[in-house]
Amino acid sequence: MDLQSPLYFNGVNVGTGAYLFPPTSADELGRQLGRAAAPVDPQHTCHLADLRARVDAHVTSHYGVKPGLDANDLAQAGWAAVFPATRPDTPEAARQDAIAEALQPLLALRSAQASAHDGRLFKIYRGPDGYRPGESKQKFLARLGAGPGPADPVKVPYYLLLVASPEELPFFVQYQLDVQYAVGRLHFDEVAEYAAYARSVVAAETGGLQLARELAMFAVSNPDDPATQLSSKHLVAPLADLLAPHAPGWAIRRHEGEAASKATLGRLLGGDATPALLFTASHGAGFSRGDPRQRAHQGALICQDWPGPAQWREPLPQDFYFAGDDLRADARPHGLVMFNFACYGAGTPMYDDYGQRAASTTRTPIADAAFLADLPRRLLAHPNGGALATIGHVERAWGCSFLWSGSGKKTGSGAQLAVFEGAMRELLGGARVGAALECFNERYAELASDLSGELEEIGYGRQFNPRELADMWTANNDARAFAIVGDPAVRLPLAPIGEPARRIPLPAIEVGSAEAAPEFTLSDAAPATIDDSQPAVKTLEQAMRSLGDLEVRTFVTSDLKAVATAGREQLPALAELRLFTRIGPSGDVDTLVPGDDKGLDGELVKLHLELAKQAQAQRSELLRALLAALRSESAG
Repeated sequence: MDLQSPLYFNGVNVGTGAYLFPPTSADELGRQLGRAAAPVDPQHTCHLADLRARVDAHVTSHYGVKPGLDANDLAQAGWAAVFPATRPDTPEAARQDAIAEALQPLLALRSAQASAHDGRLFKIYRGPDGYRPGESKQKFLARLGAGPGPADPVKVPYYLLLVASPEELPFFVQYQLDVQYAVGRLHFDEVAEYAAYARSVVAAETGGLQLARELAMFAVSNPDDPATQLSSKHLVAPLADLLAPHAPGWAIRRHEGEAASKATLGRLLGGDATPALLFTASHGAGFSRGDPRQRAHQGALICQDWPGPAQWREPLPQDFYFAGDDLRADARPHGLVMFNFACYGAGTPMYDDYGQRAASTTRTPIADAAFLADLPRRLLAHPNGGALATIGHVERAWGCSFLWSGSGKKTGSGAQLAVFEGAMRELLGGARVGAALECFNERYAELASDLSGELEEIGYGRQFNPRELADMWTANNDARAFAIVGDPAVRLPLAPIGEPARRIPLPAIEVGSAEAAPEFTLSDAAPATIDDSQPAVKTLEQAMRSLGDLEVRTFVTSDLKAVATAGREQLPALAELRLFTRIGPSGDVDTLVPGDDKGLDGELVKLHLELAKQAQAQRSELLRALLAALRSESAG
C-alpha cells in the first residue's frame, strides 16, 4: 500500500449512510500526527512508565500475574470486584447494595474458587475502598497497597470485575489497569439484569453446561466497501486458516460474504447455530451525538444486507444491522463468548479519544456521556441464560492496523494478526478470557512505549516517515481499545473432545426485580378460577410428584482437573461429599453436614446454600410456567 492510497476506517453513520470517518491517505494521517506531536505530557508519565516496564519485563517474563503463578487458577491469581466509592445512607449506596445482593451467587462462587488456598485472594472493593471520582490508576492501586510491576494477587487480585458505568469509572482507567491486570466490566440499567448474569455464569460453571467445540467466523464484505473487504480478506480468512491446525476437535464454520447476513447473525446469537465462540468482523453502527438511537444502537453490527456505499447513499434502516433489541426473546446464548472487530462494539467514550492526536488539539464530544454498547449487555443479561463475555472495541476499530507491512518493523500487520491468533488460540484452549487477552495488553504496551518515544522526538523536531508513524499509531490504538464486557475470569464451558454437547435447563426469569423467586407450594395451584376437580390441577399435582426430590450436593477435591473431565457418576469416587441438601416436592428441606473433625468452610457453606436457593427458585419458575399453561388451557 503506497502513501497516497486511501485508508478506509471502520464504522458507518447510520443517520447519513456515509462513513463515520472520511478516508485519508497514509501520508496525510502520518503528517497530521506529526503536526500534533509534542513532548510527552507529564500527566501521562506514570502510565508510560508502566508500559515501558511491561515491555522490559516481557523480555524475561510474563507481566500479568507475577511469575510462578498460574493465571488460569483463581486460587493462585485471585479475583476481585471493584465498585465505585459511595457514602453511607445515600441513594447510590442503596442501589449498590442491591446490585451486590443480585451478584451474590457469582460473588460466592468466586470467593470459594479464589479462597481455596489463601483467603486473601478474594476481595470486594466497596465503600471507602471503591474507586473514587477522578482518581488515577496509580493512586487507586496505591490506596490498596499495590504498585507498579506484575500483579501480586495478595495485594490486589489479578482478575478485576469493574461493577460500574464508564462515567463512574472511566474507560481510560480500565485501559491502564489492564496493563497489569485482567479486567472486565459490568453495567446494567436494571438490578435484575445483574442477577440474571450472575445466575448464567454460576449455572455455566456448576450446572454441567457443555457446549460443542464450534467456532463461527462471521465476515461481512459489503459491495464497493474497501473496509469490510479488507477485514474479510486480511483478518478473518487468514485467522481461520491459522487457527485450524491448532484447534483439535473444533469445527470452524465460516459465514462470509452473502452468508454474513443479519438473519445468519441472529442464528449465531442464541439461535439454532449458536457456537461456543463467535468472531465477527464488520462495520460498527455509529450515530451523531444527540441522536435518540445512539444509546441503544451504537456499536450494532452492520451485516451483509447493507448494499454498500456506492449503492446506498441514505440513512440505514435497522434491517441492515443487528442491535441489542434484535435479540429474540426465545434466544438461548447461554455460555457464548463473542469477539467483535467493529467500531464501538464494546462501548463509546464521551470524547473522541483520537482527535487530539490527529488533526485537532481539542477533544471532540461524540456522546452526552460514556456508555457500554447495548448488544453485549443484552447478550449477557438474557433471561434464558446469557453469554458469558463479549470482547470488543471501545471507540473506533482500525482496520488498516492488521494490513500494513510496517516496512518490516515489528509494528506491522504480521505482528497484529499474530495477536489475534494468540488470543483466539488461548480461548479455544480453555483459558479464562482475561488471561487470553494478555497478548493484546503486551502488544499495546510495546506499541504505546515506542509511539510515545517517537512522538516526543518528533515534537522536538526530528524528521519522520509518515507511513511508519501512521502504521504504528493505528496499530497502537487498535490494540489498546479492546475491552471485556463481563467477568474476565469466565472461560468457555466446553464438552470434552468426542463427547456430545449438553445444555442445561435454565428457565426464563422476570427481568425487573432482583428478588429471588418465592418458594412454590401447592396453594399456588388452586386459584379461584379453577376448582380442585378440574384436570389442570390434577395434572399439576402429577407433574410435581414426577419431579421428585431436588438434591444439591457440594464436593471438595484436591484434583480439580480430573474431576472436571470425569462424568457425573464418577464424582463420589474422585471427590469428597461435604454438604447435601434435599428439597421435597412439598417444600420440605433437609440439609446434611459432616460430623467429622474437619470443620466446615464458611465460604463453602455459603456457596452451597446459595446454589440450593437457586435450584429451588428455578424449580419454582418451572412450575409457575406449567401452571400458567394449564390455566390458559383450562380457560380455553
